[in-house]
Amino acid sequence: MESRMIIVSGHVQGVGFRYSTKSIADRLNITGYAANVRDYVEILATGTEADLDEFVQQVVQGASPASSVDDYSVKTIPLEDGYDRFVTK
Repeated sequence: MESRMIIVSGHVQGVGFRYSTKSIADRLNITGYAANVRDYVEILATGTEADLDEFVQQVVQGASPASSVDDYSVKTIPLEDGYDRFVTK
């Protein structure tokens, strides 16, 4: 298991991006959160390396049909196991 902090910017607020991200996370057994922060979405994701790779790929391709990702960053962080499911904030 590992954790990643993902920062996604673009047209990602007010378009269902966090809720679509949660749906992807639930399918892949990812725990953590997605939260609006100023003009970007912050995502903390914990899971297996393979599931996280797939999660990041799907999220940055545009988690919701109305979203548009302009830029993103992914950083592996110390294991964050404080979540037993994926939530939106």
